[in-house]
Amino acid sequence: MTVARVLALVVGLVYLLLGVLGFTIADQPGQVGPDGVNMVWIFSVSAVQNVVHIVIGLLGLAAAAKPAGARIYGLVLFVALTGMTVFGVLASSADTPGDVLNVNAAGNWLHGLTALAGLAMWFLSSRTRVTERA
Repeated sequence: MTVARVLALVVGLVYLLLGVLGFTIADQPGQVGPDGVNMVWIFSVSAVQNVVHIVIGLLGLAAAAKPAGARIYGLVLFVALTGMTVFGVLASSADTPGDVLNVNAAGNWLHGLTALAGLAMWFLSSRTRVTERA
């Protein structure tokens, strides 16, 4: 199993766990919008964010099955989670009521680091692909 596929599997499991826990152990699992007390461990959660995390997790598990899947998943993660990080930084700094994701600093770090992991998946998959052709 390639490094990219292992990364896809780990990211998928982490996000799936975080999404499921957001619906099961959070104070207000159906809450949408900013609420600083609705948390799972150090991460603020909302219903929308839980769904996004579960989708990211399931896609990661599916992507780990094939090297091409891990490559595409890495690129999608990089683009999507860079966008979520930018949104989270802007929404948390402005403290706006339009923050349906309820992102806090820990969530911003998680999304930013996951975006970098996605870039690593894409880069490592493309390097492996070139080596296999030679």
